Amino acid sequence: MFLTEEKWTSEHLPPPRQLPGFQEVFDRTHFHWALSEGSGERYEAQVRRRAIDDFVFTDIICDPVTGYRTMDEVKRGAEDYFCLLYFEEGRCLLRQGRNESVVRRDTIAVWDSTRPAMFRNSEQLHQLSIMIPHQMAKTIVPGIEDMCGLTVDGSAGLGAILLSHLRQIHRTVETVDPRDRSAVLRATVELVAAAFRPDAEQLGGTNFRRALLGRVQDHIVAHLGDPGLSAASIAAAFRFSPRYLHRLFEEFGVTVGTWIRERRLLAARSDLSSRSMASYSITEIAMRRGFADASHFSHAFRDAFGLSPRAFRQSMAVAPEVDLHGSLLPK
Repeated sequence: MFLTEEKWTSEHLPPPRQLPGFQEVFDRTHFHWALSEGSGERYEAQVRRRAIDDFVFTDIICDPVTGYRTMDEVKRGAEDYFCLLYFEEGRCLLRQGRNESVVRRDTIAVWDSTRPAMFRNSEQLHQLSIMIPHQMAKTIVPGIEDMCGLTVDGSAGLGAILLSHLRQIHRTVETVDPRDRSAVLRATVELVAAAFRPDAEQLGGTNFRRALLGRVQDHIVAHLGDPGLSAASIAAAFRFSPRYLHRLFEEFGVTVGTWIRERRLLAARSDLSSRSMASYSITEIAMRRGFADASHFSHAFRDAFGLSPRAFRQSMAVAPEVDLHGSLLPK
């Protein structure tokens, strides 16, 4: 396990260099941000950064500061992370995308290094964070992108368990046997997945629900070939109830089952139109797209497109482009 550590303080710099110096070290510990502070010549800050394989632990104490991360700053980054953070002191406004929240003691927040963001604190704060590799977080925490800029209550339930774990791992990660650190870090991300579920208030916004619906639909399209794909399996993947999943789709005028069925039919139609799939039988295509049997597939295909799968295949010479998120348009 590779571990490096860096410590920095502004106290040894002349006052005019303190904020610029913090800007430089902040760029190394939290990517590129445009920082500014309200007033005063002096700026006090301390930073501790520990890199453990692909994870980065930071501990920052600083005076009030505002930070903006635009697409220009995003493009300057070499590595992508989700940053999980909590405060021991102070509070901070955090905004990313359509989400905005106030991070304070006993809350946990997350932001995404690949998208613009902003933060502002008006009092001294003590922030601790863990940067989780982007791909790992997306794999283990479904829908984490939609939670960026929101907070989890760290005073009760799974949030309290996560916050206690984060405090402990910040204190003791170096003492863990190097052979066990990878498992401990992965377990941390899995605990994030359990705790970071949108609450009822956060699920109440139409923009949030529309974005979440898009994530769910992407998941469905990626798993069309799974015969076990269902409302229950989808809800489990995103860690909310099947009832909420049904409400999410129905709000936008469609049922979960209908949307899955239509996407499977669109995908099968694309296969039947494609010369590269000419060696596949109709039954193989049906199974490939998650249909339980060829007879059911043939009836559903005829109802949707007005032709049997065989007749449709014979009528097509070139495969059209099909948007699996689009509308089902009968031929």
